[in-house]
Amino acid sequence: MGIELTIDQRGLAKFSRFGQQVQKQMPFAASQALNSVAFDARTALNSATRGYFNQPNKFTQSAFLVQKSSKRNLIVAIYANDQPGRNRAKYLRPEIQGGTRRAKGFERYFAGVANDGTIPQGYALVPTRNVKLNAQGNVSMATLKKITKGLSGSNRGGFFIGTPRGGTRPPGVYRRSREQLFAYFIAQPAPSYRSRFPMPDIAGKVVGRKFNSYFMSSLERALATAR
Repeated sequence: MGIELTIDQRGLAKFSRFGQQVQKQMPFAASQALNSVAFDARTALNSATRGYFNQPNKFTQSAFLVQKSSKRNLIVAIYANDQPGRNRAKYLRPEIQGGTRRAKGFERYFAGVANDGTIPQGYALVPTRNVKLNAQGNVSMATLKKITKGLSGSNRGGFFIGTPRGGTRPPGVYRRSREQLFAYFIAQPAPSYRSRFPMPDIAGKVVGRKFNSYFMSSLERALATAR
């Protein structure tokens, strides 16, 4: 007495068709899963700015964007906004990668106004206690407008950019008033940062936790609606 095993050829055909359908839908499902997990990672990164930075403003808390994938291009990008006028990438890059802080807009402007090498390249303008800072610890726009309006281009009256004559005062932005000299910014070597915003780790945890679930759900929906 023996046992014979066989396979129903009709079942094999059905399985083969199912396998072909799975293969056909996989790129679409993978793209959907990539996009879903990328948007979750973006949310996590934007939220994490509140924990890694000191009182970040709304501009920083909405820094990260997503470039979606497609079934023909299974690459999704999560990046700091680098659009003109909304560029977060420049000032976030040292926080993510480490390195020397890039010059801020007003520093480049004041160095350009001086136009004589007074503010050495690679130097930062450090505000003194005479400078009003906003809630995020940045120089207020009102202060910058006040200085810009008061620049006289000389060492007499109003604001000037340069090194005061006599004494050992460093180069910077100063104001003369009633024969007294007030420092607003002092030129110092730009600070170097260690990486303190672990972007890959934050995003990686979200991907590791959610991608498989998103992929299986996307594949199930794709197969259920496939024609």
